[in-house]
Amino acid sequence: AIAGNDEENYLETLLPLADACGVRQRITVLGPVQGADKAFLFRRAMVTVLPSAYPENFGIVVLEALSHGCPVVVTPEVGLAGWVSETDAGLVSQGEPRTLASAISSLLDDPARRRRMTSAGPQRVLEQFGWPTVARQIEAVYRQITPQ
Repeated sequence: AIAGNDEENYLETLLPLADACGVRQRITVLGPVQGADKAFLFRRAMVTVLPSAYPENFGIVVLEALSHGCPVVVTPEVGLAGWVSETDAGLVSQGEPRTLASAISSLLDDPARRRRMTSAGPQRVLEQFGWPTVARQIEAVYRQITPQ
């Protein structure tokens, strides 16, 4: 399932490629998904994959997936790739198709590892990106820039 807006019109390239590879019938394009529908998809997914070819400043979908207990596979260009690797919340893989496919398969083929990531993901997101933590960080910045 491919969810999200396609601002770069990448589906124009992806869907013909899927046709050529004979896998188009296995792909569902959902478009933008919000609220309860998005939460449902994350809870049902075995893995969320964000293979970015260009540097991204953050990658909020990574935190959304993990907060719902869905492990992730990301490429190094995703802003949270280092954090994903450090916290073992998912896998970081190069974006070359075979390498990326191997990383995805390794998670799909290892239910114990997926369960470990699934159970730890929400807590890791809450600890490092929950409102209390973010509020403390913002307060610290304000204290640094405010004259005493």
